[in-house]
Amino acid sequence: MLNLLNFIFMGEFMHGLVPIVGVLLLFGGIPAIILTGVIMYLKNRRHKVEEQSKLISQMIEKSESANIDFKAMAEMLNETDSKKKTTKMAVLKHLEYGALSSLVGLFVLLYGVFATVNQAVIIGGLLLTIGVAFLIMFFVSKNYLKNEIEKEEKALAEKA
Repeated sequence: MLNLLNFIFMGEFMHGLVPIVGVLLLFGGIPAIILTGVIMYLKNRRHKVEEQSKLISQMIEKSESANIDFKAMAEMLNETDSKKKTTKMAVLKHLEYGALSSLVGLFVLLYGVFATVNQAVIIGGLLLTIGVAFLIMFFVSKNYLKNEIEKEEKALAEKA
């Protein structure tokens, strides 16, 4: 019994488990991240199309004559397409990218250390460094642009 526990926790079993976990992360984690990105893109695109169709139907309902001003309709659609990103949204993107890069970099780095794969250690270190840089950028820009973010929020509150 003691030999079995020693084999599981101290010996070859754990050493052989590290590559298996790495392969599972590689083939399970990367497709999951890509699939999540594709789903978010398609969801965003669908929302955009629904918003445009709602605008078009509202313009058609408002127009009493049979002549529809397509030029004005196109201008309205372009306005909805080019909605300005607020400063707060841009700053939060730094947080999102930083957290994601840091986590992926940490996992790749740990895989490289435990599986003794030098390339994974280098790539993990780079991703972790990029993630930390994005997080630093988030905190610095949040403090630096505090007044600008508050002004934009007040302007948006006044519009609504």
